[in-house]
Amino acid sequence: MFSISVDLTDEWITPPYDHVHHGRCFFLFEEARVQLLKHIGFPNDELLAQGKALVITKVEAAYKREVKKGAFTVTCETPAIEGKTLVVHQKILNERGKIAVEARIESVFMDMNTRRGMAPPEEFKAAFLAWAKG
Repeated sequence: MFSISVDLTDEWITPPYDHVHHGRCFFLFEEARVQLLKHIGFPNDELLAQGKALVITKVEAAYKREVKKGAFTVTCETPAIEGKTLVVHQKILNERGKIAVEARIESVFMDMNTRRGMAPPEEFKAAFLAWAKG
């Protein structure tokens, strides 16, 4: 499992609900995935410089608790490659370790020149699956 810690301040809170708007949770998931790419040796900016981008193709999310101000952990877990599709399960955990939001994110590599999906590069697959094995 890979995780990042975030401290959500007043700027994240949507009045009058007094919690983080559901759509903003995807920014947190994105930040964790971007940090994961860096962790496995494939920073997003380097992928883009090579003419490759990871694009989201499907998102499923379940909201279980409010995401409020304070300390949270955002995880990336149980990665898989299904054909050309990369799958990562993610969670936003509150300071007590309780799941606030969980999601299943699917993405594919896109060739930025042709704007078409492409198979994950072999070296990326190796690093991604090595991380999967822990």
